[in-house]
Amino acid sequence: MSTAARADAMAVEDVIKLASEGRLRMPSFQRAFRWEIEDRRALLDSIYRGYPVGTLLLWKNPPSATEVGRPLGMVDVAKPQGDRYLVIDGQQRLTTLWEGLGRAPAPGEVALVFDIEREEVVSRPLTPDEIEGRPPQRTDADDSVPQVPLHLVLDAAVLSAWVPAWLSLEDRRRYFELGKRIREHKLGLYIVEHAEIDALRHVFDRVNSTGKSMRRDEVFDALIGSQIGDDGSTGLALVNARLADLGFGEIEPTTILKAFEAIRGDKVGKLDPRTLDLVDAEADLIRTAKALRETVSFLRDTAHVPHVAVRPYELPMVVLARFFALHDLDHASERSLILLRRWLWRGSLGERLGGASGTMQQHVDDVTADEGASVQALLRRTGSPEGLAFDEAEWTKTAAASVATARGKAMICALLAQQPRSLVTGDRLDASELFRAGVTDGLQPILRSSTSGVHRGQGVVNKLLHPPGIAARALILDCTDEAALVSHGIDLEAREALRGGDVETFYARRAKSLRRAAEAFFARNTELERDDAPPIAVLARHSA
Repeated sequence: MSTAARADAMAVEDVIKLASEGRLRMPSFQRAFRWEIEDRRALLDSIYRGYPVGTLLLWKNPPSATEVGRPLGMVDVAKPQGDRYLVIDGQQRLTTLWEGLGRAPAPGEVALVFDIEREEVVSRPLTPDEIEGRPPQRTDADDSVPQVPLHLVLDAAVLSAWVPAWLSLEDRRRYFELGKRIREHKLGLYIVEHAEIDALRHVFDRVNSTGKSMRRDEVFDALIGSQIGDDGSTGLALVNARLADLGFGEIEPTTILKAFEAIRGDKVGKLDPRTLDLVDAEADLIRTAKALRETVSFLRDTAHVPHVAVRPYELPMVVLARFFALHDLDHASERSLILLRRWLWRGSLGERLGGASGTMQQHVDDVTADEGASVQALLRRTGSPEGLAFDEAEWTKTAAASVATARGKAMICALLAQQPRSLVTGDRLDASELFRAGVTDGLQPILRSSTSGVHRGQGVVNKLLHPPGIAARALILDCTDEAALVSHGIDLEAREALRGGDVETFYARRAKSLRRAAEAFFARNTELERDDAPPIAVLARHSA
């Protein structure tokens, strides 16, 4: 069928009316809202100044068998009356208009406000009076012209009731002119009728090839993933839903897509979703979920990487997903799993597993239907013990590394292997709770600053793995559970040195304890002195 679009225009107030009536809706293949507050301010500023803000693409009255889409607002309308429109392009702009103009913000939410004196859009949380639209009161201390929350300007009656009577006639007119400019600004439209969903997906793909580009995972979900669902989850999110019970944290959608490509045998990073057969893609996505589940089990139980937030590199997850798609975890030899652990940790500590996409592709290509040969190829590529040592220089680099780096995350894995306990309850800390909001949320500085600067460069020695809330120094000083303190590398002498202000002694004793624990952890997982020969069964098979 034809997908020819006719040009049209619609005033901002009419667009918001459509949204409020539930007649302007977002199809499932639209990406999530990504605009930052600066983008939102710029859009409203452009509308105020009469600048063009791009063209919207809407699908009018899609067939009844087509998805109804989700509303712009939080409240849905069961049976909207009148023409319905699915948004094919323009979600970021329309969502910004609805959020900024169509509804009152929640308390504490950053809202869009217009500064009449400076003639610019600003953003800040509103007071309760501003949220409710109560007229500002004049004070002796401040006779400036009040800023107006933009959710009040769309309705002329609401704006008129808000504009303070104590302002001059000239100033009051400035508010009314602002409201008129925004309400009546014409948005350019292309409206498509009599189209089919597949054709509209293609149009969506085309129009998003310019402007603020979509990530690869968003394109995949828009064109393919939105049509694959289970228990309320669709596309790449379906994979994370199937891993949620493992407590490993959410894997990035981009990583899931790379694993999907690797498992299929595609070039990682080169997949064109438009070439996929939907039935095949669904089967491959389910395979990806299963393989990543086994990958997470291996990382957590064998390689001692307990959470995605402290995974040193992305590459092993993609490569291991392909490995376990070809060699089921339950049937892979124990020897192969030990060698894979060595490969992962040698490559991580040697900082060999980052870099360009070509490096990842080389590793993916190393994994074949031959289990033993795959493991040996990975060891040869980045798992050699050569050049690795746990000497003074290595310890200094590792201890001082940022937790955002691979080396810093490796150090946190070593600390978690000590099974640190809560200094309040004595219970073992759960990585899934500790890193719920990211790795930095679970690491608290013990000393924040000092005139001597002795805390600088201490890195992990000055960090406590503990949920936020109580200051780390207070936790240490108030804890009476010696075993809990020791689980964090703090003995009683170190604790008393901290209490007495002897920071150098505290750091020295804790650094010695953490280094001993980290070196033991890395030695157990890299096994630099051990033979890397494949399993005996593999050797026998090759010699037969």
